[in-house]
Amino acid sequence: MPIQERVPAGIGCLSSVVGLLVLAGVVVLVFFVGFIVLAVVAALIVVGLIVWAVDRLLLALSPKRRARREAAQRAVIWRFRGMSTGAGPFGGRDPGEVIDTTATDMSADPIDPIDPWSARDDPDQLGPA
Repeated sequence: MPIQERVPAGIGCLSSVVGLLVLAGVVVLVFFVGFIVLAVVAALIVVGLIVWAVDRLLLALSPKRRARREAAQRAVIWRFRGMSTGAGPFGGRDPGEVIDTTATDMSADPIDPIDPWSARDDPDQLGPA
């Protein structure tokens, strides 16, 4: 059979082999990147725990440091509490404070309940509308 009559062939199984090699490379790369990220996170956690342990040890050994830390925490709490209760529905009061009030009956008032502005003695300050 002459070459011109043959059906053109592809590259055979070479594309499958190259595809599998690329897929395996991607899987290995993701695997190693995952391990690197895991190692970095674990190292950060270990460093954080060491810093926390040293801080606790210094607090246990130094009364001056303990006093400074408590004073700083009180200042932050006082500053936050002052900001949070200074505005809002409680108007700067403690939210747990109970305000005692009494109601009085004002039934002797000559104001008509249907038209409260009819019996007023003071003239209209703004004039006619």
